[in-house]
Amino acid sequence: MDALDAIFASPARARLLKLFLMNPEAKYSAVEGAKQTRLGNARFAAEAKRLVKLGILQRGMQRLLIPARGRTRAKHVRVEVFWAHREYSLFPELRGLIVKSAPHAKGQLAARVRRLGNVKLAVLAGAFIDNPESRVDLFLVGDGMRQSRMKTFIQWLEGEVGKELNYVAMSTQEFKYRMDMYDRFVRDILEFPHETIINKLGV
Repeated sequence: MDALDAIFASPARARLLKLFLMNPEAKYSAVEGAKQTRLGNARFAAEAKRLVKLGILQRGMQRLLIPARGRTRAKHVRVEVFWAHREYSLFPELRGLIVKSAPHAKGQLAARVRRLGNVKLAVLAGAFIDNPESRVDLFLVGDGMRQSRMKTFIQWLEGEVGKELNYVAMSTQEFKYRMDMYDRFVRDILEFPHETIINKLGV
């Protein structure tokens, strides 16, 4: 099996690649990583160790504070953690591939966003265009967007993208008011690099 076959050998490994390559400065224990990737602790650890052997990840020990619970006192424990090996020879190429394979590139995201309600504007920035300077990753304008649907949608999207997302959703009325007031936050989102996937407002 060559290097590329080994890297993309399973869907579980692809989830780990998304997590670590989209969060190159973060360190994850098996428990934290499993929660983010929706895998079991043992499966996450096994796949992470395989990626360590391939040179894509690094691992080490880190002291973590376990908070006090009931009568149990807080304590420090040493746990194994994994993080991206940023000096790996194919790191830039793999990260670029992960960014380009995000849901919006497959035409999935716009359809999912429309299910949230009467969405009139959907803008992608930040993680979706590999721009850490963006004010947000996702900006939504519309009406009738229920909080329960939004929560489920964001959880799905974070799992697909591989990182926690910074998003803002507002009503059409609030958006128009902010535009009329030349609100700097909204103006920055629309004036700096972004990708629009829904636009019924002509902005």
